[in-house]
Amino acid sequence: MIDLTALVLAAGSAVGIAAFVSTDPIIIYKSTVPQLVEYRGYSGKLIAKLLRERIRQIARTAGTARGDALGVFHDDESAIDLLAERLRLDGFIDALRELLDLHKYSLEVSVVNAESRLDLVLNEGSPRVVSAGADELKLVLKGESVDGQLFTLYTKGSNDIHVLIDKMAQRFIERVDPYVLTLYHFRKEYPGGDFTETLPMIEHSVRVLPLEEMHWPLLLWGRALYRQGNYDAAIEKYRQALKVESDFAFALARWGEALVAKGEIEAGLERMQTALQALRENQEISKARRLNTQAVIYHLLGHTLADQGRDQEAYRAYVEGLELVPENPLLQTALASLYVRHGQYLPAERLLEKAILRHPSPQIPRKLLDQVLTEMFKLQEETTPL
Repeated sequence: MIDLTALVLAAGSAVGIAAFVSTDPIIIYKSTVPQLVEYRGYSGKLIAKLLRERIRQIARTAGTARGDALGVFHDDESAIDLLAERLRLDGFIDALRELLDLHKYSLEVSVVNAESRLDLVLNEGSPRVVSAGADELKLVLKGESVDGQLFTLYTKGSNDIHVLIDKMAQRFIERVDPYVLTLYHFRKEYPGGDFTETLPMIEHSVRVLPLEEMHWPLLLWGRALYRQGNYDAAIEKYRQALKVESDFAFALARWGEALVAKGEIEAGLERMQTALQALRENQEISKARRLNTQAVIYHLLGHTLADQGRDQEAYRAYVEGLELVPENPLLQTALASLYVRHGQYLPAERLLEKAILRHPSPQIPRKLLDQVLTEMFKLQEETTPL
């Protein structure tokens, strides 16, 4: 017969051991809310959980190729945190992380009633003080970094808890790693080409980040200018990024992209090949970062070649990329699209079935797979004898 108590204790021990390798850098050791907020169903513990999750969501949406696991943020909710919550040991795990200095930021979160604005009005000649509206809430975060830096952040202006949490998550990320928030806004605004939130954050990042990290926001600046059709200005930003890091492959590849847009096709393709060569020769970056960067540039190179009608060269680019990173969903989808163009539906189907599981926008391979299956069904009907 299974001893449930022993099982829970064993699981608790496993969670404690696993905390040594858990990488979540945020500890929220205290969270308080007023009764007004508790009546609405939000305990202090829930506020802390929602804030932590929102920080993770922004970090995941941002993504980053810097090779540092989203700056200071965990890139996903770890299995250890889920297990700890199920066993009601999450508070214990946070305490253990803090005791062993496994965190980067220790936070205290509180919701308080912001002061209402009072107005003086006249009622039949008699002055009377009235409230201008319902009390607003204020979300306050007091933080301490592992190296002893103290800071306080607050947001107000809404009674909506989720709005306040979103504002606070963004303020916290801006405080500790503005590039992550910059990239978050960039990814949201790039499709429309209106960089209302992105450009101020890029300029802020350029002002506050250390020189050795400056090439990353400069790269985004160039890409924003490219999206707006200002190719020469984009190239100038890529030049500036390369002055910071001379073998910055992303800047070289995007420079090539801008040249192609200007009509300098061969010069642009040559830049992209130069970027791949720079990666092969760069021994200072990690293998994981090198492979991720190569996948992005092979995808860009293949897409550019396919747009020029050079399908055989595009095919080679996609295949070379997949030889390095076999499970990359963007390369899988791109190669599948090339197969579809040439009526080769079976290899396209196999690639897309894999890509759907890992693609950041699974609706893209799903739509293409639906097209493939439709075409395969038509062909089967045409070849089936009556």
